Amino acid sequence: MISVTKIFNFCYAHYLEDYEGKCSEMHGHNCRLEVEISNGWNLSKTSGMTIDFNELKKVVQREVIEKLDHKCLNHIPDFKRENPTAENMCLWIVDRLEPIYEEMLVKVVVWETEASYATWKRKN
Repeated sequence: MISVTKIFNFCYAHYLEDYEGKCSEMHGHNCRLEVEISNGWNLSKTSGMTIDFNELKKVVQREVIEKLDHKCLNHIPDFKRENPTAENMCLWIVDRLEPIYEEMLVKVVVWETEASYATWKRKN
């Protein structure tokens, strides 16, 4: 299998309700997002690509970055039901990209800090 990964950066704020600790207060993060796409071994015969990086960038920008960048995640309706943790952000992002890429979406990584991240991986 061959895959490609595109990396995105954006900023967001959040706080965790019903949590004892510093993260219960409003604070911000510089997020690094990794989106991995694979089409097995089926590269385009004309371009030799799994996916055009520019097309992937446009979709992630529209479906994810524009909705999260410089926003307080607690004010986004989907996160009013669940705490905006890195894990829930991963699931939120997958929910937006999977209908578009289906089985081609194989991994999403949300880096909350330089040393802490959550990962969603497609089961084989």
